[in-house]
Amino acid sequence: MNSRKAFLTLAGALALFASACGAAAPTPESLTVAEAASTLVASTFQAATWAATLHTPTPLPSPAATPTFSKPLLYINDNANCRSGTSPNFKIIATLTAGTTLELIGRDTPQSAWLVKAPNGVDACWVMAQDGSPAGDFQSLPEVTPQPSNESAPIPINKGSIIANFTCSYPGISGESVTTTLSWFAPKDANGYHVFRGDTQIADLPAGTTTYQDTAIIVPAGSVTYGLSVYNDVGESAQTKITVTCSK
Repeated sequence: MNSRKAFLTLAGALALFASACGAAAPTPESLTVAEAASTLVASTFQAATWAATLHTPTPLPSPAATPTFSKPLLYINDNANCRSGTSPNFKIIATLTAGTTLELIGRDTPQSAWLVKAPNGVDACWVMAQDGSPAGDFQSLPEVTPQPSNESAPIPINKGSIIANFTCSYPGISGESVTTTLSWFAPKDANGYHVFRGDTQIADLPAGTTTYQDTAIIVPAGSVTYGLSVYNDVGESAQTKITVTCSK
């Protein structure tokens, strides 16, 4: 009897198991096209976000700063002459006053001179280094060598070409005052003139000048000697001298 009950129980269990296995699996719900697209977009965004967290971007290097350059300038310290060459014998292109600012365009290091644009904005001329202070990017200026002159050495002014008109006065017991006006005929191809009183140069005059006035104190009934030389690119002539004397 007991064996029969056990058989029936086992048979029932097998029947239930077979029934469960034979049942159809649930059919998933179908998605619309819009829902499928939305799901795909969400999945793609999630994947991209996850990938970005794994790779930290390398920052781009900052662009190199562009260097800035300031125009090279020359500030004139004291009254000076701007000449056609690097020696005092060259022609005066411009007379410069203290505080003038000029554009630098070149340099002659061996001669210690600066090449600048003349105040007229057209010519170029030379200023000696001791007469000005450079500023701006002057270190990169090109070296410029003046071309040698093909002129001949200047000839001294003929003594007969110099005239001295003078006036003597007696300001006191300390001496006499003599005012002298020198005049001369300008020689050809002169860059300028040097005027001397005794052995001392007292004036540097540009080409075209033909007169100069000076006042000196001399001993009573004394005299004073003036010298005049002419110079050009090649050099300077000997002095031509003239003496004036005050009589009682």
